[in-house]
Amino acid sequence: MNLPTIIVAAIVAAIVILIVVNEIRKKKAGKASCSCGGSCGSCGMGCSCHAEPGNDSSETK
Repeated sequence: MNLPTIIVAAIVAAIVILIVVNEIRKKKAGKASCSCGGSCGSCGMGCSCHAEPGNDSSETK
């Protein structure tokens, strides 16, 4: 590998790391990280994405 390849790989890795860190911070802050746009009624994962504490709606009965 030559120097330009290493530099490009480092830039791509840094961008991926920043995206992952940003998503983790948003999840810890309780902000939506899904792409439902805040209208979770139209989102197919609305029930499992914002389940109330103690209410595990992802279980199948």
